[in-house]
Amino acid sequence: MRDTAYYNYYNIPYLYTPDTPKTPAWKEELKVVKDQVKSNNHDPESDMYKACEKLEDIYYAMGVKNRAKYTTVDQVYNALHEKYYHTAYYKQFSEQEVIAMHDNELQMTLFGCLSGGASFYDPHLKGEVRDVTEKQAHEYNRKTINMQLCNIFGNAGIDSAMLSKYNMTFSIDPYNYSLKVSGVDDAGLTAMLEKLLNKDNNARELFYHIMHSNRASISDNAKVKYHTLNSFVSVTGQDPRQYRQTESGLVNGRGENILDVYREALKTSDAVPAQFKGTAYNVFEENIKKLLAEGFYRIPDLNLSIGYKDGMLQDLSNADIMHNRFDQMA
Repeated sequence: MRDTAYYNYYNIPYLYTPDTPKTPAWKEELKVVKDQVKSNNHDPESDMYKACEKLEDIYYAMGVKNRAKYTTVDQVYNALHEKYYHTAYYKQFSEQEVIAMHDNELQMTLFGCLSGGASFYDPHLKGEVRDVTEKQAHEYNRKTINMQLCNIFGNAGIDSAMLSKYNMTFSIDPYNYSLKVSGVDDAGLTAMLEKLLNKDNNARELFYHIMHSNRASISDNAKVKYHTLNSFVSVTGQDPRQYRQTESGLVNGRGENILDVYREALKTSDAVPAQFKGTAYNVFEENIKKLLAEGFYRIPDLNLSIGYKDGMLQDLSNADIMHNRFDQMA
């Protein structure tokens, strides 16, 4: 795999320009993690990723040459348009193929990598580039997470034979991602497992995996509630469960409205870039009002759980496990 990296070489407005070149997103997805939980693991042997590698290798030198030759983004656009749409050589290809080649070389020139994804109709690729099915992606991801958990436990000296005696459940709080282990009658082992799973963002990553695996059974209102209150946590640092629904909205024990608290904290928070703070508040306010209209106290929190037995995660019926926290009217 060629060592490509993203950079906004022509300082195109409104695009991310890091201080130094960064690994492109599609390569970040392929990083193999062995001793921590990663919620979404991708198979580096899939057709799509191999095609991306091949195309970056093909167009890398062209991009370097173009950047040395053209000093403005307009010059790049004009040169590539002339090359692909007004040169006799490219008339042998279909319109779809020409567009793909143009787009791939353009990305490699402007950013040094295929930052926005490859165009797979490129004739440099031989044969169909097949995407993995949802089932294949889930199976690979689950297998990899099982491996990660086994490594986490094994590296801590916890024997797999010892764990095989137990049918465990991992339950995770949706607002602080604190994980609890149940089903183990050894308090010392329980504490050790919880310590391991609550470090290195393991619990949070496992929560994301459970949520994705159960997305079909989670209501839209529950998803909106989760994302809205997590925005509140990230901006204010407060636990949203301190608030109760009243006729005036969500209010805490000091009589403060959740909208007022969020708006004030947003002014000095680094969680949201300055240019997006107005939009962030408007979205937060809209979601809070929508959820209050639905009955905030009736919408379940995503207190998600997953089983673990014989070195493998076991899906549970999280529709039965989710329970209300906003279950009181002030």
